[in-house]
Amino acid sequence: MAVDNFKLQILSRAKLEVDEAADYYESKSKGVGKLFYLEFKSYRKTLENIPFFEEKYNTVRTLPLKKFPYTIHFKVDENKKTVFILAVTSNYQDPNTTRIK
Repeated sequence: MAVDNFKLQILSRAKLEVDEAADYYESKSKGVGKLFYLEFKSYRKTLENIPFFEEKYNTVRTLPLKKFPYTIHFKVDENKKTVFILAVTSNYQDPNTTRIK
């Protein structure tokens, strides 16, 4: 049985958050920013195949990264077969300052 992949759309603010996190880790230790980006990229692939993770905030689902303290926040449109990545936030971030609206 073939799996129909979902399309992935990453909001510009989520892209910015990924870039900021990768830059932060790279500034702390050479190569760690790249590791962060590679982990995020592998989780994107997971969402393209199996996006039905915990629904945490009404219709927003979450998927925590394993090696870094960040969580991907996303919505799934089953009719359009699309996953929308809304934000990638630090687990230590004040929830009142998140870019998710």
